[in-house]
Amino acid sequence: MGEDIRLLIKEILAEELASLRAAFHGDATVERVSVATSAELSRFALSLLDRANEPGFASALRNGRLRFEPVLDFGTVARLEQAPAVAMHTPVVKQPKTLVTTVPAKVPELTKCLITERDLAVVADGETRLRIKKTARLTPLANDELRRRGIKIERTIE
Repeated sequence: MGEDIRLLIKEILAEELASLRAAFHGDATVERVSVATSAELSRFALSLLDRANEPGFASALRNGRLRFEPVLDFGTVARLEQAPAVAMHTPVVKQPKTLVTTVPAKVPELTKCLITERDLAVVADGETRLRIKKTARLTPLANDELRRRGIKIERTIE
């Protein structure tokens, strides 16, 4: 029992000294995490969620200034790079690629006061929005065409 407490104190002191050194030298902080069971892994994931709001935590994690090492029984640090590969039969779900742009998509605009079905022919297929003047009016056939094509109207303030 006394040996277990000594090991625990030694481990805590080593972690604290490592974090102090990292803060002083700007090196990466390594936190040791016990993930021997599913419950421990869940606790670790929840602790990450709690810490995500701490200032600097997310950037330190992304920039590599904060790293995690798994700890096995009896304080042995596991190196995941050296662990034997285990075939896992989990389905791979492909995530759709998201195009991120800083320029908003161009919305087609009609500046006429009376918009007819023929005027909507200039709006490309697949468009979902159309900008018109605040005072512009639509003919009933134009309204039907917009509804059929799933185009929403945006009115300008002017």
